[in-house]
Amino acid sequence: MRHSYWSALAALIVAPLVSTSVLAGGTALSCYEQATVPPVYGTVNERVLVEPASSYVVQKPAVYGYQARRVLVQPERVSYRTSPAVYQTRQSRVLVQPASIGWEYRVINGRNILCKVQNPAVYRTVSQKVLVQPASRVAVRQPAIYSSVKEKVLVQPATSYRVQKPAVYQTVSRRVLVQPAQTVWKPVRVRGCRY
Repeated sequence: MRHSYWSALAALIVAPLVSTSVLAGGTALSCYEQATVPPVYGTVNERVLVEPASSYVVQKPAVYGYQARRVLVQPERVSYRTSPAVYQTRQSRVLVQPASIGWEYRVINGRNILCKVQNPAVYRTVSQKVLVQPASRVAVRQPAIYSSVKEKVLVQPATSYRVQKPAVYQTVSRRVLVQPAQTVWKPVRVRGCRY
């Protein structure tokens, strides 16, 4: 290639002289003609950005659950119950008149006679209402009443986190010009010219 370059350069310098010499009838020492050298291409691999790096936020909703809770429906109460007095009827023998000595007239055999008389005691049976148990006030305790209810509770609060997405690259092949087309002088062998 270097030889062609120097040959072409020499041809450019010598060409005016040669044509003058030929026209002048001199002897041609070497001859050249113009030629086009096609361009030279090569393949280059390049890493090209297809999608830039990005990030996005992921929202995670709150998680709820249900749990049973004991609630007071009615508090403990104390009420009072009154028990009436209890009576009983009892019979007893009551002295109405004690034994005594007195005088009385009696008719004996047609005669009116004063006699000393002993009078026995006189008793009578009477019914009497007797208090057996007095009236009383009794406390009655009623326990508290509870119930179970289901309620919604937070198990895990809502959260968010960022997801990083890396950049996406791709290797592409590209045709590049290594050497452009050139016009050169190359030696030719023609009649009347020495090579």
